[in-house]
Amino acid sequence: MNTFLIFFFVFGIFAWCIWKLLNYTRNTIGENSPLKVVRVYQIGEWQYFLKFENLVFYYMLVIGFLTAKAAFSILTSDINLALTRILIFIFGLIPMAGSVFYFVLDFNHWENIRNVILTTNPVAHELELTFPHGTLLLRDGDLEKVVITYNEAKLRFSYITYYLKDGRQFTLSDRMPGIEVIQEYFRKIPTEYCKKGFLYIK
Repeated sequence: MNTFLIFFFVFGIFAWCIWKLLNYTRNTIGENSPLKVVRVYQIGEWQYFLKFENLVFYYMLVIGFLTAKAAFSILTSDINLALTRILIFIFGLIPMAGSVFYFVLDFNHWENIRNVILTTNPVAHELELTFPHGTLLLRDGDLEKVVITYNEAKLRFSYITYYLKDGRQFTLSDRMPGIEVIQEYFRKIPTEYCKKGFLYIK
């Protein structure tokens, strides 16, 4: 029974990844691409905060907390054991600190794309962006340039700032679904790259 559960869990995740990949390919190229059909992109709280990398950091946060808590359960007056307790506490703090750092950035990027809706219009070759404060219609010739801000850490974050020719600008996290569609619709827009360490969106 245990072998079956392990087999089901491992191959279930593998099958899910293959399905997501095939579904993504089917909806991005060919006659079913956003350049050919109307698509609406938006992300909700559950979908955003329960993505795979978040589950890893939830796990790290719990493990770090339990490890740090275990350090206080060692009650002793022996100096060597006291040092061991301190080391266990520090080892518990490391994954907790990494998780908190991740979630600060993750929540900041969520606030940037919360209630944002991207709608494609392949007939008119335009995009409609609905923000909490208003709606923006993007057509050929509206964008002056695009600036992609990124980091080179293993914990990847990035955001993209779009500059319009009328002086306006807006920024979207790369965690916004369908953000690559903007680049697909307007391919000839000048693109700049900016590397930063802490990618907090103001």
